Amino acid sequence: MSDSQEFYEIISKSILGVDHSKLGDLIGDDYAHRIEAHRGNYKMSTQSAIISAYPIVAKLVGDEYISRLAQKFVEEFPPKAATLTQYGDEFPEFLRKFAPVQKDLPWLSAVAELDRAWFMAYAAKDESSLRANDLQGKAALALPILAPGLTASVNLLRFTVPAYSIWRTNKQDAEVKPVNLKAGAEWAIVWRTSNQVNHQSISQAEYVFLTDIEGDLSFANAYAEAVKYDQKFDLQQQFSHWLAVGLFKGASNAQIDE
Repeated sequence: MSDSQEFYEIISKSILGVDHSKLGDLIGDDYAHRIEAHRGNYKMSTQSAIISAYPIVAKLVGDEYISRLAQKFVEEFPPKAATLTQYGDEFPEFLRKFAPVQKDLPWLSAVAELDRAWFMAYAAKDESSLRANDLQGKAALALPILAPGLTASVNLLRFTVPAYSIWRTNKQDAEVKPVNLKAGAEWAIVWRTSNQVNHQSISQAEYVFLTDIEGDLSFANAYAEAVKYDQKFDLQQQFSHWLAVGLFKGASNAQIDE
């Protein structure tokens, strides 16, 4: 390791709180004390970034507990970029593997996935969506073979616990409603239309259908998979609904050629 690499590694470890033992020898005790201020600012800013990015998790566990979780997360997953804008995507997985959370709040990591999905939808790149006008002049028989894909803001989620019910009532109900933790699996979608982030519960068949569309399958092929989970799955209704809310990629990106 070169001298410059060693220098930056020692500084980095000190600011991250991993190892302070070599800092005094490197820059002197007076300057080492000044690093303490940077360490404090670093901890506050990184922990605040996590708490801000996961507001429903923070609401559910309270200020003290979320602060401890954020502190532990930052220690294990320090930022890798100069900006904290996208920091914290490993937090749901961290919660899933963190023994105290799994023991007492095994559903919390799933709720964190929804917090992250909301943030990712909000921050996603702008992308034009498919509109009814884009389909004018196409033969009715050609519509099932379209494979438009989904816009960049779409996040499809599935859970073995009623995570969406927990998240939704804590996010938007004036009076939080009780949720039966034994209610079973749920599926949900989070996406953005213009500057508005939307979310809703969906069925397993809808999840399969939209996941296949996201994977560039045609409407006909996606329908064939979805109907395995719901024999009453209505392709026309699904197409009309998701087209109206702007879920499919726009004509410039979608595969809509004859």
